[in-house]
Amino acid sequence: MFSAMKLLSVLSSAALLVSAAPAAPKVCDASAATMNLPAGQSLIVAPTTGPKFVALGVGVQNYTCDAATSKYTSVGAVASLFDISCLVKTPAFANIQTVAQMAWSLLPPKVSATTIGEKLGAPMLLGYHYFIPNPITGTGLSPKWDFTSTGKFKGDASAFIVAAKAGNISAPKDSAKNVDWLMLNNVQGSLATQVFRVDTVSGQPPTSCTPGSANISVKYTSKYFLY
Repeated sequence: MFSAMKLLSVLSSAALLVSAAPAAPKVCDASAATMNLPAGQSLIVAPTTGPKFVALGVGVQNYTCDAATSKYTSVGAVASLFDISCLVKTPAFANIQTVAQMAWSLLPPKVSATTIGEKLGAPMLLGYHYFIPNPITGTGLSPKWDFTSTGKFKGDASAFIVAAKAGNISAPKDSAKNVDWLMLNNVQGSLATQVFRVDTVSGQPPTSCTPGSANISVKYTSKYFLY
């Protein structure tokens, strides 16, 4: 009962933030969105042009236990990507990832991440983020942002980007809990040339594990800027 009441409170607060702004068209210009990157670092550098897409990612970071170190190591992630370009000029934009994580963390495991966007004023599902075998070397995993199966790009086989990490920094706040901020460059696909993961909330695994234990998934949210 408590969790249900808390979830209702979170979603009600989000709805108030979204409704406080003027009604927005269903398709908005993402180019006005800007990343709030930490000063004094050069590992993640914003492009000089505006983004093509700005998305809210809601999903899980996946980990396996390394028997040699008793530490969790990443084995990829899965997330739904919601268009938040229409919220760029609203009060909701700055903290939508935090509100989304509050709601996402309270939902039972059987509830899909695809349900979150509509509750937060971002009903348009752009696509999905997941990992595939590295297309260049054939070993290891590479992240993919795939818009080929939903939205206006549905059926466009080229509407994806597979990327490789070019830079990362620890999350500026609570890095023990929140996964790193990333800059990634295109390896394949025509959707974008760069992807940035910023404003991350949660996603880090426990500090240690028991060898042989099952893989785990940790819920997270973030903003993704695609250039």
